[in-house]
Amino acid sequence: MSLLTPLLDLLFPPRCIFCRSRNHLENEIGTVCDPCLEEVSDPQNCCRRCAYPHVGQAEVCSACGDRAFSFSAACSVSLYRGKLKKAIHKYKYKGGKDLAGPLGQLVSRQVRRSQWPALGAVVPVPLHPDKLLERGYDQALLLAQVIGAELELPVKKSLIRTKSTDSQTKLGAAHRWNNVAGAFDTDPDIELPKRVLLVDDLLTTGATAHFAGQTLLKAGVGEVYVAVVGR
Repeated sequence: MSLLTPLLDLLFPPRCIFCRSRNHLENEIGTVCDPCLEEVSDPQNCCRRCAYPHVGQAEVCSACGDRAFSFSAACSVSLYRGKLKKAIHKYKYKGGKDLAGPLGQLVSRQVRRSQWPALGAVVPVPLHPDKLLERGYDQALLLAQVIGAELELPVKKSLIRTKSTDSQTKLGAAHRWNNVAGAFDTDPDIELPKRVLLVDDLLTTGATAHFAGQTLLKAGVGEVYVAVVGR
């Protein structure tokens, strides 16, 4: 297949997944043009705890409020709006599984730029079996597999979704926390390291990541770090 790649690129030149440009793709991602790559958030200019971009030198931001998250820190590619929002929507709801590669590469890039302590495994936030049957694929797992390969970390499918919850997008901030409380468990047969990277497509209020992280801590994990595509 690799022998066909140059020919396929000649016949069907790659385009940026965000703006569809064929120009300026000679970077480490290869499917995101330089101008779009420059729009990616700098983790150093984001809240260290929730990944929300902010102005100033404070390590945490007003978006966190006084919320005590179970995870130690978070990073994202950028805010969930504009071109990134369209790409995530296509990936998540329109069968765009081919976007797992470039989106996973972008998330991996952000993890490296965050300069966190050494991580021992990548853990995806799972779908409930009913939702998986409906969608046909687990978007967080596909991202985790790409990220694991990029960061040379094992992927541990240790989290189990025990409760079928309503879509978080349909709920207000307060109801999102009640919606996912008690929604996760862990597989006792899967050994976990002391420091893990929890992966999902989105982080909004932080409720899903909090309860998933809390479940991992109860299973013996020492620290949970979160990486998502959209914030």
